[in-house]
Amino acid sequence: MASLACLRAGAGLVTAAVPRELVSLVGAIAPELMVRGLESGAEGSASLKNMDSLEELLKGIKAIAIGPGLSTKGEASEFARELIAKTTLPVVIDADALNAFDAEKTKDLKGFGRTMVLTPHPGEMARLLGCTVAEVEKDRIGIARKFATEHGVTLVLKGWRTLVAHPDGSIGVNTTGNPALAKGGSGDILTGIVAAMIAQYPDNVAEAVESAVYLHGLAADFAAHAMDEKTVLATDVIGCLSKAFRYRVEDEDGLWWICGMKTRSES
Repeated sequence: MASLACLRAGAGLVTAAVPRELVSLVGAIAPELMVRGLESGAEGSASLKNMDSLEELLKGIKAIAIGPGLSTKGEASEFARELIAKTTLPVVIDADALNAFDAEKTKDLKGFGRTMVLTPHPGEMARLLGCTVAEVEKDRIGIARKFATEHGVTLVLKGWRTLVAHPDGSIGVNTTGNPALAKGGSGDILTGIVAAMIAQYPDNVAEAVESAVYLHGLAADFAAHAMDEKTVLATDVIGCLSKAFRYRVEDEDGLWWICGMKTRSES
């Protein structure tokens, strides 16, 4: 799902690195998707043996997304930590790649001098900090800002009014989205969109990530309008991305807002 969303969000070439046993299954998702088989460990998870072979693959890559479908079994968590530590490429960390870090290991998540985007939901955020979900929800803005500035990362704290906290301490509050995004797989879709946007706009990471979050929520709004919040699936959101990208609204200053960018009205 993350790979398909990445393709739909404008990435020219997307490679899904999955266990060899799943190459055919994943490759059938879309003919445009490239698939790379990974060596599996004893429990079917990503093995550390893949590190050397991935170095060659990463030479032609502009951004990495790691976590969706990764698992925490076997060597998967160590694999995630080592890949994140060794690469200097822009990286989006989600799902089980976030679960590879606890409050102690989080100190190794240093994004200073590189692009590192974390996309936790409140439960994952609590795990990263070693606190409770209630504590996270009590001070979402304060916690997001502190984590982003202390670690030099961009933090996307998901939930009602998803927050995007930047290394400089600034905060973006997203206004799109609906309860349909609480369904499984929605985070994977967001991860793919974020990866696509930072790959396309590496020199403007702040707006790229904020736009990705906005477009994800807006596509979900279009999907809910066409269907119903109860019936919308994560993959339905991908199908509405084109509507989100083409959406524009005129504000009181006569400026068109297109994907988060201002342009002068033609009138």
